[in-house]
Amino acid sequence: MMRFLVSADIHLGSPIQSVALRNPDLGDRLKRASRDTFAEIIDLAISEHVDALVLAGDIFDNDHPDLKSRAFLIAQLSRVSEAGVPAVLIRGNHDALLDHRAHGDLGPNIHLLHKGAPTVEIGDVAFHGLSFDAAHVAQSFLPDYPQPVPGKRNVGLMHTSLGGAPGHDPYAPCAERDLMAHGFDLWCLGHIHAPFERVDEPVLAVMPGIPQPRHFGERKGGTVTLVSLGEGTPEFERRAIGHLGFSECALDLRACSDQQEVLRSLRDALLSAQVPGRDMAVRLLVTSDRHGTDLVAELATEVLDSIDGVFLDKVRSTPPPRKLGAETDDLVRLMHDELVEDGFRQAAMQQLEELRLALPSEITDELDEDGLDVLLEEAIAEVSLTLHAGAAQ
Repeated sequence: MMRFLVSADIHLGSPIQSVALRNPDLGDRLKRASRDTFAEIIDLAISEHVDALVLAGDIFDNDHPDLKSRAFLIAQLSRVSEAGVPAVLIRGNHDALLDHRAHGDLGPNIHLLHKGAPTVEIGDVAFHGLSFDAAHVAQSFLPDYPQPVPGKRNVGLMHTSLGGAPGHDPYAPCAERDLMAHGFDLWCLGHIHAPFERVDEPVLAVMPGIPQPRHFGERKGGTVTLVSLGEGTPEFERRAIGHLGFSECALDLRACSDQQEVLRSLRDALLSAQVPGRDMAVRLLVTSDRHGTDLVAELATEVLDSIDGVFLDKVRSTPPPRKLGAETDDLVRLMHDELVEDGFRQAAMQQLEELRLALPSEITDELDEDGLDVLLEEAIAEVSLTLHAGAAQ
């Protein structure tokens, strides 16, 4: 029996300027959260005495990480190496062009797999992986993967969108049935930030998800996966991890007759968002017919001065529940149906990329592919709000 800790999509050095512009304290916490979470992953690998730490791509957010981020990675990998735990990693689409050895070898027991060295054997297990060497790869990597090593258990690392996922461009797409039929016992995957597992006995594939979510579009993240590889189908266990979470809080203020009542409602809502031992970023979804979002945001800021571990991301207006006409209901429903159409999503991603190129760099971090669904839902909410306002007149 061998045990592995599987993670991916660390995104060290990910830009979070737009969050910092809205709330500098939250921005600082989020910057530290990614590093603290990776250190927590190392702690877990050591405390669980795993046989290998597996990192399936996008350790960095881009191919030009600052030296501080590089030094942090090496220091953390050194800790796990000195504890006798080897690390096996690949590059993903974000850090595709990164030369991990630009400043010297990574060190003992740290194995970067790529086309020139796709396999490393650790004990009775052969690990196989291919790294991205371009930011966009439209073809499957699978045909280039080595065949299983006879007499060994075989583990594959791959950074891939598989058959596609909402909010994700097709990167090194690969059909699940082909992946599971390749002959490996275990696949450790990266790229999709929501965790999931696929079992086709005797093969297991795990997508551990992003360990530290960076924005509200990644609320399903915050996990790593422990895998046990013995006889038969590998077994897995998700572990919650991460130092900062995201939550939305719906707040109906229509019954509040004055600002003191608004303040009390805000205090109750924000206190309920506290999670022991974890910071939380809160987005307030406010329904009100007399209290503006700007005032609500300022009152929330005052309340949070006395609440530890809770940070305000933003305040949004939501429409009150009103009976709309059939035509309006149909329009909202059709907009939601359109969100899942491939052609619409492709056009939306193209427009998103054009915006990223046109806008200042300090506000583009929320315009990545993982934030697309959040942006689209917010757009429909704004349209719905306008329709409700029109219906009320």
